Amino acid sequence: MSKRARDMAYRHFNKGVSLIEKGQHENALEILKLAAEQAKNAESPQIEVAVLQTYADLLFSQGKRDEALERYIKAAAIVESEPDYLLPEQRANMFSNMALALENAGKKMEAGDRYAIAAQNYRDLVQKDPSNQSHISNMVSTLNNMGALFAETGKYEKAFDALEEALELQEKLEAETQEESGDLQKAKTIRDNLLNIPLENASEMEREKYKKLLHLYTEEAEIEGEISLKVAGVLQSSAHVLEMQGQKDAAFSKLEESLEIASAFIASEDEGDPGRKTSIDILRDMNRLLESEEDTGKLMEKYGVILEVSRKILASAPENTSYQLNVAFSLDIIGNLLKDSGNIEGAIRNIKESVDIVVNVLQNEVDDNNVIQATVAIIGDMLVLAGLEEKNELKLELYRQLGDKIEKPGQDNLELGLISADICRETGIILASEKYYSEALESFKKALSIYETVKHATGDDSKMNEVLKNTAKAQFDLGRHDEALISYMQLIKSGETDIDFPDRIDSILLELEKKADNIGDVDLISKEYDRILGIRTELLGLVPDPEGKNTGRIKEIQGKKADIMVAIGQLTDALDLYEQLQENEKSGRYIPKIINLLEKMEMSASKEQIDKKLEILEFLLSKYNALAEKHTANIQILVNKASVIDGIAYALSEKGKTEESGYMCNYALEAYSELASLEPENVFPVERIAALNSRLAEIAVGSGIANEAEMKFLTSLETYRNLMQADPSNIEYKLDHAGVLDGMGAFFLNAGMYSEAKKSYENSLRSYAAIMDQNPENGTYRSYVRITLENLGYVLELMGRKDDANWMYESAKRIDEGNE
Repeated sequence: MSKRARDMAYRHFNKGVSLIEKGQHENALEILKLAAEQAKNAESPQIEVAVLQTYADLLFSQGKRDEALERYIKAAAIVESEPDYLLPEQRANMFSNMALALENAGKKMEAGDRYAIAAQNYRDLVQKDPSNQSHISNMVSTLNNMGALFAETGKYEKAFDALEEALELQEKLEAETQEESGDLQKAKTIRDNLLNIPLENASEMEREKYKKLLHLYTEEAEIEGEISLKVAGVLQSSAHVLEMQGQKDAAFSKLEESLEIASAFIASEDEGDPGRKTSIDILRDMNRLLESEEDTGKLMEKYGVILEVSRKILASAPENTSYQLNVAFSLDIIGNLLKDSGNIEGAIRNIKESVDIVVNVLQNEVDDNNVIQATVAIIGDMLVLAGLEEKNELKLELYRQLGDKIEKPGQDNLELGLISADICRETGIILASEKYYSEALESFKKALSIYETVKHATGDDSKMNEVLKNTAKAQFDLGRHDEALISYMQLIKSGETDIDFPDRIDSILLELEKKADNIGDVDLISKEYDRILGIRTELLGLVPDPEGKNTGRIKEIQGKKADIMVAIGQLTDALDLYEQLQENEKSGRYIPKIINLLEKMEMSASKEQIDKKLEILEFLLSKYNALAEKHTANIQILVNKASVIDGIAYALSEKGKTEESGYMCNYALEAYSELASLEPENVFPVERIAALNSRLAEIAVGSGIANEAEMKFLTSLETYRNLMQADPSNIEYKLDHAGVLDGMGAFFLNAGMYSEAKKSYENSLRSYAAIMDQNPENGTYRSYVRITLENLGYVLELMGRKDDANWMYESAKRIDEGNE
């Protein structure tokens, strides 16, 4: 078998290479697939690695990178132990392509290792032949890809080494070849990849390498067109490095230099203005640096710079919400610094302007949670300032102004509504202390009205539920589904009977289910499904489900949970769940899933030891028998049942239990006969009937039941004749037919029935002759003919026809020599 497989693999390999050279890539893929299958059985790793490498390269070139990667991995496993099985150039090319395929598959660490192997192979090639431009160009591409990958994964020193080596080689190559566009673009790509190494992270590299990279950044910054902005970028990166070294004051100074340059380029008409974008990025860095600063004087000075540039950015795009908020935040911070330094008047002036900005923003962004939270925080600071004011008259004026500003937004937002209510309450307290009881009463009524509007808890259970209802709705509308779910469940458990609550819970659970479907981690998905199932099951005990909506969703989630179990290999548990779901279904909705799962279990059985395999197959047979009883019209159940019986028969044969194997073969024969009657156009059951009859004949021979053996042989022959008549060009049928004749010949020979044996072997030779006419050079077919000639020679020898026997032996010998 090994020699035949090797010959076939070699022939298919050569044919595949020929097809590639002719540009017939699709045909080549088919042929190389056959070559790979033959090479696997050939027990010749040298042939196998050549086939796998060529096959993988072709798949890679056709964009089938996952399939190519599978073959590259197999080839690499061989080459790593036997490098000489591939030429150095082939090794380099294979590992380079394999690295790219691994990178595309997200296996970046393995990709880096393969790039390194490829690069070293190219170095060896270039060292042996320094003038070979193809090797140098391929080495440059590999080093560039490797460097880009290292930069992406944070291995900056390795990235720099690879890219620097690539750039030196490429520039040398350009100087020697004096070629233009393509190579120039290649060098630019390498430089761009070098410039993708962040300076702040590059600082950990060796000093000389860091200097080179910084020089490259500076050099790039001074190129025509955007000189100042690029210099600003270098200054900002330098600031990052200083920050990581703990030199925060120096870092801030660099940022100020950078900001002075970048802010000069802020434009008002260009939405994609790079000056504005760079300035915003620098301001973000400044804010971060100032978070740990404790010197109030420095903070006032620095935030003054930030406020000035923030106003300039806002002036360039006055309607931009983020820019408005940045100014508001800067004013708020400065106001708090003034408050801490005792300048309450200045603090109020700054924070009042900040409040005006966020309230104005809120008018247009009423549903934006970030804007709402910013408004609440800044108004909170304003309330603190109002509380510090000693004069009630001034304090009252602050409260009234603030109340007027947030009254309308407070009607639409829970938190602002509570603040508005608090302001009314504080206003009432101040008015009462000044003996303005009528006005105080109006403020208290207004506060109570607002509390009732937002349903704020007052200690009264009924009011608490009213607040909880609005809380739940607000949470629901803002997309805080987990919080809304808890609130609605609390309402239902407390006895609230609002008919909308179950629908909203259902809506939330559907959204959670949808999110769970997209998590990507099967363990987390399964846990989330269990959580949702727990809530829905609890809900069934709390509210009626007349339309069965909740019950239906429970079944759907259980079905998806079963699918997850299948994905993580919990096949038996998944089967139990599918069967449980199917029991409550009038239709056969889950039958396809059950069948598919049983098929997976049958496939997994093939990898088990014989006893475990039999156990699984017998379990599957019991399941198919049960399914067949309930779903008599389902052909696939019968097909799979027959396959399982067939498998049991084969497994019993492997264990040497011939009698039991024969029984299961007959059982399988019955199953395939039933299938053949139900689907007369389907030849597969007929093929199995022919094969099973041949197998039963062999079992009968082994058991000494001659009559039955002869009958089964004849039935098998007749079945194959019918198949050949229906499909005359099918070589496999002819081969199987000839094989049965060989088996009959052996049977008659062992029984001493030499004439019958002679006739069977002669008929077998005629069948092989017809096959050989179509492919006379096929080594496999020639070996079958040789064996049959030898067997016929032996029969003739036993019959005393030595001359004829010798002629057969000589013919067999000539065929054997031809195969060599």
